[in-house]
Parts: sequence; structure tokens; C-alpha cells
Amino acid sequence: MLDNSRKWKPEPDWNSACLTGRAVDVRAVSGLTQHLVSGDIERFRERHGLAKDIGALGLATGERYAVRVARDRLLVVGLQASECAAGWHQDGYGVTALGSAQRVFEARGEGVRDLLARATTIDPDNAGPCAALQFCGLTCSVYFHGDTQTLRVHVDRGLAAYLWEWLECQPLLCEKTGGFENEDFVLEECTA
Repeated sequence: MLDNSRKWKPEPDWNSACLTGRAVDVRAVSGLTQHLVSGDIERFRERHGLAKDIGALGLATGERYAVRVARDRLLVVGLQASECAAGWHQDGYGVTALGSAQRVFEARGEGVRDLLARATTIDPDNAGPCAALQFCGLTCSVYFHGDTQTLRVHVDRGLAAYLWEWLECQPLLCEKTGGFENEDFVLEECTA
């Protein structure tokens, strides 16, 4: 019997997945709480002390923040379930716990702008109000975290392995790509 699953590489161990290149490192981020909030997002932000939301390539700081993913929708990171239950709230918004429905990748280093240039057509110096954008042909939420050399990408769990394989094939992160050889680029598997 034909076994189609043998066509694809197995998913990496997301707890330790890491790629190291000359000017950029990429790792999978585990353990972030993620919630999708729809409806009256202004009231939600006020109630939970989130000063503002960030858009495409905006700069998020701290452990708790909100990322704008649509006109009336936020991706909220770091808010614990005990602080806000899933479901409809009388203040006019609904909360959905995403759990592990999305994988989060973090790219760090001087090569982040080069990675952005390969993955998207957005101008990093003139980003938009919505963090949901086409990244490597997928709709992802993309923003900076902590500083402008640390990029976070939230992608649907089912598409994470594809995005990871795309990252492995980038000259910024790999040793050889289709005849391209350069000793400046090194692929290393991380153990941390």
C-alpha cells in the first residue's frame, strides 16, 4: 500500500528546534499563552491593562501584549486563563484560547531584515496597522519583540513544519542551497 507520509520530513522537536546562521538564528518558542479576542477590543484592552496593540512589524515589549490581527480582533500573548475565561463576556468581546493552535518562531540577529526581505513584500520601515500578513506565502502574525533584531512569527500549527523547512532552505540559514555554496553560512542543530 502506498504510504504518502514518507514523502515529508517528520516535524522537528519544537521544544528544541533551532537554526543557526551567520547573521540570524531561528528557534521555536514554546510555552506562550495565546488568546484570540474578537469584538470590543478597546474595552478588553482597558479591562486587562494593555496600553495599546501593535501591528505589522510593531515592537512588543514585556511578557503581556496585544497584536492586532484584524479590525476587531487581537492576538493576546501572555494573558493567563485565570485572568480571562474563554467565551463571550458582557463587556462586548469574545475570548478564544488558542493553546497550541499556533506555533511561534523567533528570529534574532542582524540578518532579520534580510529574512524579512525574502519572506514578505512589506516595507519594514513603513509597516501597517495589522500584524497578519503574507510571510513565506502563509498568513502569519509578524512583529518585533523586545528589540528590532528579534522577530516573532505566529503560524497555524498545521503549517509550521512547512515554514520551518522553508527557513532551513534559506541561504541566510543553510550551508548549501541548489548549487549555492558559501562557507559563511552554517546550519547547526541546537541542543538548547
